[in-house]
Amino acid sequence: MHAYAKCVVRRQPAKASEAIAANLDNAVILRKYPMLLSPDCLGNAAREDVSMRFGGDLYRYALADALVNRELAAWTVADLAGVPGLVHRDPGQAPAQMTASGKRLGKRTYAAALAEYEEQSAYAYLSRYGECVVRSDGEGAKALLLTGPDTPQETAAFDRLRPVFAHCLTEGRTLRFGRTTLRGSIAINFYRLAHSTRAPAASK
Repeated sequence: MHAYAKCVVRRQPAKASEAIAANLDNAVILRKYPMLLSPDCLGNAAREDVSMRFGGDLYRYALADALVNRELAAWTVADLAGVPGLVHRDPGQAPAQMTASGKRLGKRTYAAALAEYEEQSAYAYLSRYGECVVRSDGEGAKALLLTGPDTPQETAAFDRLRPVFAHCLTEGRTLRFGRTTLRGSIAINFYRLAHSTRAPAASK
């Protein structure tokens, strides 16, 4: 996933930046940015009838991670306190069992809608959590994103951020996301905050 996103960003840096800076969801990216899905980036696997699928927000996370490493590796993290708060996707209202016309939803339909709402609510909370982490320790967030996934260096970077993780966690809330998802949320928020300061690209 990491290598695939890196390849896509190398081929389409402007479009990838545009999609991530705008915080578009996967459905919009698939519809409006088909160039960000490149079979050629699968390498030899593409010739073996192998496909890649990303659940949840994983593809957005991977693109953001690749953009940070491409554009911001040499960027000096500025004080982000004065940067306006980011706009995060709103999951909306919880689904009702009755439609506006007074028709009751079927049990399975309602359960599916409720599960989707709860998932979107969780990702919305994680998105805001990621912004808090980046604002609290921008240097630590950047150091994490410049490590390779599943490496001792990444583990050490996560360990250094543990006090910030605890600080940003709303009292009474718990997070049950894996490291890939947490890293991805940090990547998106780091890139969006850096992009909002109009930081110049460090490399082309």
